[in-house]
Amino acid sequence: MKLTCFGRYGPYPKGGSATSCYMISHDGKNVLIELGCGGLSKFLAQYTVADIDAIVLSHLHADHMGDMLTLRYALKVAQINGSITKGVPVYCPDKPKTEAGMLAADPLMDTVPLCDGYRCKIFNMDVSFAHMPHPYESFAMRFSADDKTFVYSGDVMDNDRLAVFAKDADLFLMEAALQQKDVHSKSAHLSAVRAGEIGMQANAKRMLITHLFPEYDERDVISEVRQHYKEARMIEENKTYEV
Repeated sequence: MKLTCFGRYGPYPKGGSATSCYMISHDGKNVLIELGCGGLSKFLAQYTVADIDAIVLSHLHADHMGDMLTLRYALKVAQINGSITKGVPVYCPDKPKTEAGMLAADPLMDTVPLCDGYRCKIFNMDVSFAHMPHPYESFAMRFSADDKTFVYSGDVMDNDRLAVFAKDADLFLMEAALQQKDVHSKSAHLSAVRAGEIGMQANAKRMLITHLFPEYDERDVISEVRQHYKEARMIEENKTYEV
């Protein structure tokens, strides 16, 4: 499996960049994970719509799925010109109903609703999902193939489930949206310090940090993560990583 990053920011992108958008590739199949603001443009700089074999969305906040609404037009054009002949499977929560309904209503998006503990086979990858606390219904996801495991946290509030779900991951993509100075009792995201703790608790072999607030200096964020997970790295846009 290979992981490619097209966007790493949240809740809005830095100029010239994109919010959350990644791709897991295996056995010639490409699965987009999130399609946030700017993600479609970044993806189409290297690929075509016909290269999208499936899409998985952790939750339906705009910085994770906003470009899904634009993708509807691209899929329709691809159907008209014959580059695709069927809809794209889209694994996503079925809440909130407004956002989920816009996806489900599109004839070229074959939506599959997620629930806690849901397991499936996406091409030759075994995939499982775990519900995580967040203002919108949100799911962490775990992909396994060829004795390798990739885990993505999605957006998540502090909890004890994530470290268990990510146990022994070969590559753990973890959100670290907040610096410690900005954490409060109702924070909807993890602090960078806590992200490092969870990575260590999970015994993840490697950890990449994402969901960077565009006003932060990434060096400050990664420094906080490394208080606990010394080898953590910030994910880079337009870069591919071996799982």
